[in-house]
Amino acid sequence: MNRIISVSSGAERVQNRRHKTVNREIVIGPNAIKFVAIAICALLSLVYLTQSTAGANRSVRIRNLESKQADLQLEKERLEVEQTRLKSLKEIDNGVEKNVLEPVSSVEHVKESYAVAGIR
Repeated sequence: MNRIISVSSGAERVQNRRHKTVNREIVIGPNAIKFVAIAICALLSLVYLTQSTAGANRSVRIRNLESKQADLQLEKERLEVEQTRLKSLKEIDNGVEKNVLEPVSSVEHVKESYAVAGIR
């Protein structure tokens, strides 16, 4: 006994054949709505946490780089001061070598009877 079942959109009977109808509507009950709402909230929470964590990581990296930049700037200023100090010491050493003192030809002593610096 083979029966042929055809699928149609209506519940009509043609020549003693039963037609099975397919219901194409999707019914969402209260439990399914709760599940979908919880899933959406969980997904949005996950996206929010991911974005906030990424922002915090970027902030930490930027803060570390700014700190390193400030340290390097201080080191640069310290080295510039050291360079200037060493240049000035070198110029002083070179200046002493260039300025040759004249030899003393004669020594004149001040006699006590002369007023020196306004004292009598």
